[in-house]
Amino acid sequence: MAPMISNLAAPGGYPTDEHIAYMARRTASAGLIITEYTYVDAVDSRGSPNELGLYSDEVVPKFFRLTDAIHSRGSKIFVQLVHAGRKTRPSLIWGNEPIAPSPAPLLGPVREMGEEDIRRVVREFGDAAERAERAGFDGVEIHGAHGYLIAQFLSPAVNRRRDRYGDGVAFLEEVLGEVRRRTSLPVGLRISASEFDPNGLSPRDVSTIIGRVAGMLDYVHLSAGRDGPLGSSMPFYWRRPAFVDLAREVGAGGLPLLLVGSVVTLGDAEEVLRVADAVVLGRQLLADPEWLPKAVGGKPFRPCIRCNQSCRGFASREVRCDVNPELGWELIPLRPGSGRATVVGGGLMGMEAARTLAERGFKVTLLERGEALGGQLNWLMDPWKREEFLPLLRFYEAELARLGVEVRLGEEGGREEGVWAVPEERQPAFTPYSGKTVLVDSNLYAYQDYAFKWAEENKVVVTERGLEGLDRTRGYLLAEAYRKRGVEVVKDWRDAEAEADVVIREFSRRQPSIGSAIWRGHWMAAEYEP
Repeated sequence: MAPMISNLAAPGGYPTDEHIAYMARRTASAGLIITEYTYVDAVDSRGSPNELGLYSDEVVPKFFRLTDAIHSRGSKIFVQLVHAGRKTRPSLIWGNEPIAPSPAPLLGPVREMGEEDIRRVVREFGDAAERAERAGFDGVEIHGAHGYLIAQFLSPAVNRRRDRYGDGVAFLEEVLGEVRRRTSLPVGLRISASEFDPNGLSPRDVSTIIGRVAGMLDYVHLSAGRDGPLGSSMPFYWRRPAFVDLAREVGAGGLPLLLVGSVVTLGDAEEVLRVADAVVLGRQLLADPEWLPKAVGGKPFRPCIRCNQSCRGFASREVRCDVNPELGWELIPLRPGSGRATVVGGGLMGMEAARTLAERGFKVTLLERGEALGGQLNWLMDPWKREEFLPLLRFYEAELARLGVEVRLGEEGGREEGVWAVPEERQPAFTPYSGKTVLVDSNLYAYQDYAFKWAEENKVVVTERGLEGLDRTRGYLLAEAYRKRGVEVVKDWRDAEAEADVVIREFSRRQPSIGSAIWRGHWMAAEYEP
């Protein structure tokens, strides 16, 4: 299991019951759990609220609860240690000033590290690694990817020092040496195979770095990205699996190689294993913690649709998954039920309601007035979305069949028949245009989809502000996809509006989505009493 920010830890940095249940659930597929990034001091190393932290001996017993839970289920667990460097804010580090190899601002002003800062941080990595060993962890992974402090030292785009630490490997060597000296645990390094920046680390640079520190490592874990917009969690506009070609360029200097990046199917995993020794699963284990036994056994599993919505952006919320309504709620089991139940509506809400009721033990009938299940999923016109989202519909069809749900198409039901799973609000329907200039100034997903279809017979202009609610990587790659299909993306909507024949302007803070439909269906069924 890949290290992924969850915000499920306590404000004090130790695992909560919810956090432990979330990670333990993933042992159904993962022989090795790698924790989310874990800060090493209570001074300036934290990067997000409710992040794990091994900054004090006082939290060690709480971490022991986590390692016991994982070991009891037959898996191993490594802790990933991090210092955020410039990738944080004073409000997250107790009012202190962010530090970095060089005073290159990112989220705000940063202070260049002096020799004493460097010695302190090196020592704190060793302190945290010692605590990890005492807390029962099976290994330590040093986070040298994604633009955090060690990556800041390694990247020529960020490190502008003129002393010996201008060679960022010197800092990495000191950290690895301290961790090695202080513990007997296996030690790995996570590093970005590419920073997607001509001034940053290239695969060749990364290969050289790994070669220089290979003698201090037990494995290498390849990811990608620095400060965005391109990074490790690639959306559906990027190939799958994501980084096989980069990994082939980098190699691992003879060390065992772990590789992450958009693994959804067994075929994806097998492709990764052509270049790596182990597959690292991220979002797919959020979507379905039992992915591996289900996939190997030929059973339906929830596919990660790589939407990058509820599993990203952790300034103010915990991790969630648009296709898995149980993520983050692992401590709330489904109550058993019995008897018959009818669900009205065969869209995502209704299919999830029917699935959940069947899991509880009800004999379920699902009524859908149309001729096919799927509801608004059938409206998709974005070709990339269709490829990635329609397997979700296939999952529900197979799952309902497996659970013995009776599906009646072409049959309309009423509210009085049982569970009413017809959405109160829908995405707007498609309106055809021809020979027009169409301005799409909207954050509604449907209009973003329809832009591809409209572009076949019209000039289409999309505003940047309409993409702002998307995950940054998804928004960036969607804009690239638009340009390839002849859709213009503009910053100033006023100029575009003057030339438009059709202006579509609609913004919503909480628009209908795959996640909201599935979550609603799940909880109405989880709480249903006949």
